[in-house]
Parts: sequence; C-alpha cells; structure tokens
Amino acid sequence: MSVNADKIISIARAEIGTKATNIKKCKYNNWYYGTVVSGSGYDWCETFVQWVFHQAGASSLLYTKTSNCGYAAKAFQDHGRLKTSGFKRGDVVFFHWTNEHSTLVPGTYVSDHVGIIESVNGDNTITTIEGNTGSSSNGEVMRRVRSLSTVSCAGRPAYDDSDSSGDFPEVSYRVRSGGRWLPSVTDLSDYAGITGKAITDVAIKVSEGSVKYRVHIKDGGWLPYVTGYNTSDDANGYAGNGKPIDAIEVYYYTPEAVRNAHGYLRAKYRVSPLNGSYYPYQYDDETSSGQDGYAGEFGKTIDRLQITLSN
Repeated sequence: MSVNADKIISIARAEIGTKATNIKKCKYNNWYYGTVVSGSGYDWCETFVQWVFHQAGASSLLYTKTSNCGYAAKAFQDHGRLKTSGFKRGDVVFFHWTNEHSTLVPGTYVSDHVGIIESVNGDNTITTIEGNTGSSSNGEVMRRVRSLSTVSCAGRPAYDDSDSSGDFPEVSYRVRSGGRWLPSVTDLSDYAGITGKAITDVAIKVSEGSVKYRVHIKDGGWLPYVTGYNTSDDANGYAGNGKPIDAIEVYYYTPEAVRNAHGYLRAKYRVSPLNGSYYPYQYDDETSSGQDGYAGEFGKTIDRLQITLSN
C-alpha cells in the first residue's frame, strides 16, 4: 500500500473536532489499549498519531508502538530518522513545554506533546494536527499553529515518496561575534563569523544523531562539553562564556541507520585565526595524520568557523 504525507494528513484532518469524554476517554486510547479506558493517566496525543498511521496501514513507519512521546522520538532517532531542523510536511513533530533536557534523546528537550505537521509556514511557525489538545480538560483533535521555538525535534517517516536511506545528516551552527548571535549556517554553505571579530560562543546541532562539543578560551582553558543548541541555555545550549575562543573540539555520534547507509561519519571542521587563512580541517577529536584533536591554535583568537560531516 502506497503511503505518503498527503495520505497521513488526510486521515488526520478527518478527525479534527473529535473530542475525548469522561477524562481522556476516546476512540484512539480504546484502540491502543484494546479496551475502554479513562483517567488522567491516559494522555492521548501519541496514541492519536499511532492510530492515524495504523489507519493508513503504515504503523511500521513509526518504528514502535508506544503511548509515550519520548520513546516515540527515540525510535525515530534509533532509525536515523530524527530531525532537529529542516522540518517538512508529514513529519511527526515533538514539542517541549520546558527546557528540561532529554536523557532518552540527547541533544533535544523532553518531548511533552506530539502532532503531525500539515504545513511549514514562512514566519517561524508550523501548522499541525494534534490530538489531546485545546482548552478542554479531556482534549480534542485540533489544527494548531505552533512556534518553532516550542519544537524539540521531529521524526521523518520513510514515506513512499521519500528517500529512506537519506542524505548525510546536516550540521547547523551559529556563533556569537561582536556581542551578538549571528544567523545559523548549514554545512559548508557559508561560514559562521565575521572576519576580524572574535568568536566568543558557539552553538551546534545535527539533523540526525548527536554531537558534543567544547571550546578553549584564549589565555584560559577548555570549558565543559555541551550537547544542546539553545542560545538561551548557558549550561548546555552552547559552548562559551563570552570570552574570545582560540580552539574548538567537535565529535559526532553516528546513529545505526546512518551507519547502515553511509558508514561511520565524523565531524569535519576548521577555523581561521583573526584576519588570517583557515587552518587545515580537523576530524572529530582525532590526533593522527598531524591533527591536534581540535581546530585552532592556542593563543590565537578565531573569527570564522565551518563544519560538515564526512566519512
């Protein structure tokens, strides 16, 4: 049976307006649990998504049967189908209502809610179809417009019209330079930084898998590793403390699905000293073939950064 994003969204749209009764009692929970259930412990945003894909004959595209958003996100990650940027119509999108970091899916926030993306808008919002949402204490199926700032991550089902093997995951990164955060850059499409201005802070994320990174402060030392991507989170959202940086270390963790498609990948990155030419590329934290385990040179402030993934 052919299943694409249009089919999933068509099934979800037909459910808009369906409400739960008697404390979370709804057909989606009844289907999932195999019996009539009710009670505050039966939130049903994920069971709604599970029901929609089941109706389409596409439960396998979710990689697991669960009522828990966190485990649902982890299943996508385990299969190399988790995205933290570049969201698309038909993605299963996970939202966070707090900034609590997930221990199930490193590099994301705890997944508090889930829906299906109907459209990606041009104003940093997405339109979704969600279950167990709205002002009713029991919840209903609704079309919602959500800010991208509330998105933790999204799972990309391997629809029949998509490439199930996927391209190399994307790296997105940005830096603080001249006292402000500059726009995000993807892979080698550009560089992050301003020639002649010191980089003081760095934020990095990948579309699949996870990354850890740290920076070395000029005339100082290495700061702790971080894994997040949130310029408002000075604990784990970015690396830096507002002082000029002279070196950076980046390490990429390759998920199983990406390994199966492309083999192990490494972070490939380089930096330039203030007003100078780029140093050679560094791969992960390797020290072979003349590499130092990091990009940069102690004592020399950096002003530009480039990162991608490579075999």
